[in-house]
Amino acid sequence: MEDKLNYIKNMIRMMCCDGEIAAREKKFLGRAAKEIGAEVGDWNTLLKEVLSEGEKLYPISNRDRAIATLKSLVVMAKADRKIDECEKECMLGFAKSIGVTNSEWKQIRKEIEIETLFDPFKVAEAEAGAVLKETAGGITVLREDFDKIDDFTAVAKDRAITTQILGFDEFIAGTGGEGGIVCFHAAQDRDETMLRCKSLLAREPEKTVSVLTRYQGHQVKYMLEVGLKKCIIEPVYTNDIDKLFL
Repeated sequence: MEDKLNYIKNMIRMMCCDGEIAAREKKFLGRAAKEIGAEVGDWNTLLKEVLSEGEKLYPISNRDRAIATLKSLVVMAKADRKIDECEKECMLGFAKSIGVTNSEWKQIRKEIEIETLFDPFKVAEAEAGAVLKETAGGITVLREDFDKIDDFTAVAKDRAITTQILGFDEFIAGTGGEGGIVCFHAAQDRDETMLRCKSLLAREPEKTVSVLTRYQGHQVKYMLEVGLKKCIIEPVYTNDIDKLFL
C-alpha cells in the first residue's frame, strides 16, 4: 500500500510543480488512485503534505512499479503536448532517483513515443517528408471504452484514411476489418484490457494498436510484455495516426 500511496504522491508533485492544479488533473488523480487501488483518506491533507515537502521524491520499493511510475509521469508530461522545465526536472529527477540507465530511458522513450516531448510542435524533416505505407483496409476502431471515438476517427479521416467502427466480439467473429490497423481502447480494469490485447494479438499481431487515456499509462508495460507493438495516448493527433503506417 505504501508504494501505491507514493505513486499518487509522485503524481501530485508532478502536477503541482508548475504552481497550478487544473480541475481535469484532480479528476485524473482520483481515477488513477481508484485504478491502482490506492486508499486516499483525505486528498486535501495529502496535497498539503506533498506541498510542504518541496521537491521530495517518494520511493517505490519494487523496481517494476518504479518504472511504471516513471512511465506514468512521462505520459502526463506528454498529454498536453508541452512540458515546463519544472516538469522536466521532476520527471528526470525521478528517473535518476530509481537508477534508470541510458538504455532504459531510450527504451521508455521508444515505448511511449516521446521523441518530440521537449519540442512537441516541431516536426522533424524526415517525418514531414515520410510517405505513408499502403493503407489498404484503413483503420478498424473497436468501440468498447472508446469515449472519444468520434475525435479519433475524425483525425484519421483528416488524413484521408478509411475508418470503420465495430464491436470487439463482432471483430473477433470475423466481421470486417481485414487487412488494416486495428485500434482498441484500454479498459478501466487491467485484466479486461489484457484479455482484449491478447485476443487481438492472436489475430493481428503486427497491426494491433492500443489507445489509452493518460491515467491508464501504467497499463502500457503489461501490453508490451505480451507483444503489443504500438500504443497511443489520448488526445490523438495527426502525427500519432501517421506513425501507425510508417
